[in-house]
Amino acid sequence: MEAKRSSAKPKQNLEALLRLAVENSGKDEDVPSTNLVQTDVKRNDFLQNALKAMTGDDFEAALLILKSHSTSLDQKLDSLDLIRDKIDDIDLANSFVKTGGIIILLQYIKSPDYNLRPQSIYIVAEMAQNNEFCQNYFYNERIIPVLTSTMNDADEHVARGSIFAISSLIQNFPPGLNEYLRINGVQQLVSCLKSTHKSVYIKAAFLIGSLSSRESSVRDLINKQNAAAILLNNLENKDEYDDKLDATLNALSALSSSCKWSSTQNQNAQAETILKQIVSNKILLDTCEEMVSLAQNILKNMTKK
Repeated sequence: MEAKRSSAKPKQNLEALLRLAVENSGKDEDVPSTNLVQTDVKRNDFLQNALKAMTGDDFEAALLILKSHSTSLDQKLDSLDLIRDKIDDIDLANSFVKTGGIIILLQYIKSPDYNLRPQSIYIVAEMAQNNEFCQNYFYNERIIPVLTSTMNDADEHVARGSIFAISSLIQNFPPGLNEYLRINGVQQLVSCLKSTHKSVYIKAAFLIGSLSSRESSVRDLINKQNAAAILLNNLENKDEYDDKLDATLNALSALSSSCKWSSTQNQNAQAETILKQIVSNKILLDTCEEMVSLAQNILKNMTKK
């Protein structure tokens, strides 16, 4: 589960922000400007409507804030927090699509605005997770090519969120996977292993492991992109749990079952040395048995090649 933006009790935050805005609207009335007064009236009406909606449908209030030009960036981010906090409920996610609420988030995703884009991507990711209705909707909206193009974005949050979203959109959903393969998504995914952001590498490695263990044809495509060679270079012995090492072992274990693994003899020799160190590491065995098991499986598969 992806960590969410640190905003405690988003509904209360939204209420406080809206009330503060309402209370302070109209304070510039001494400024001799008819346009300013008209703007304040419209802004006050909007905020009052949002407060009324807050007592009923939280999503309606959040959408009012997102659609308004009068609300601040922080208010919009709090609105996205509120939506994300509840959107993993399948019924709510489906309703959010059916009522058109998702449209503005897709606009954020397709725009270069780095302020609202990451959280919008995470919301799509959580909506699509094991939800065929949402997966099909996003597939028809052609969002997979957009998110594929941002998987290795310079912005860490955009990149990590995009990998998370792609994972939700293509796993257990054949049309999404086929579309992803058609646009050379595997090549983009493997390129994420070269990211300077650790979290992006980890997300990519875990997705590679998951896809490779489910689909042999996808595993072979990933191996053709020399993913194993990149992963082998990230192997290292640790005395405690390490999320990057865990992701690396997970991906290598899945990829190593294919005879199409591409790596040099020198790489294999160095990898075998490190893997044997991991397997014989008693400290690691006591605390991270699964990682040791993955290392054993990789060693076993490498000796068969």
